[in-house]
Amino acid sequence: MRGWIFGAITLACLTIGGAAAACPPTWSGKERPVQNVSSQASELMKRASSLESEAVAREESARMLEQRADTLADRARVLRNQAQLVNVSDRRSILEIADELLERVAVDRARAARQRAQASELRAQAASLRERATQLVRLQNGKGDGGGWRKRPVSPPASPPATILPAEGATTI
Repeated sequence: MRGWIFGAITLACLTIGGAAAACPPTWSGKERPVQNVSSQASELMKRASSLESEAVAREESARMLEQRADTLADRARVLRNQAQLVNVSDRRSILEIADELLERVAVDRARAARQRAQASELRAQAASLRERATQLVRLQNGKGDGGGWRKRPVSPPASPPATILPAEGATTI
């Protein structure tokens, strides 16, 4: 009976001790498990692709805002032209409407510029992620020697031939 109780207590202590060693006190549960390089590179490429898609959407939004601004500017121009043909009493209200349209034009063009700047930023981030993915794969495959996936050594670029200048006081033929 004592052996059985001792065995049960020992088994419980080993189980609890093993679980405690597997999850040290500093582990928060939020760290990601170690992944292999190809899955990390794949995730980086996937993220870069989604950033690129978002950049395309922002660029399209900017294009639409720019088209809307052009349409509003045309309407304001037409109103200003028509204001010359109406009574002086009505002219003022038509010119105010044209001014409001021009303000909306300025706002739409500013928003379009912001959208394009954000798209450019997203494309730069995507390029950076692609570069990081490429570096990860190169480091794994070629151990950083630049051999690429074929592990072929890359020869350094050839330097141009040195130019020999004549010594001072020497005559040249």
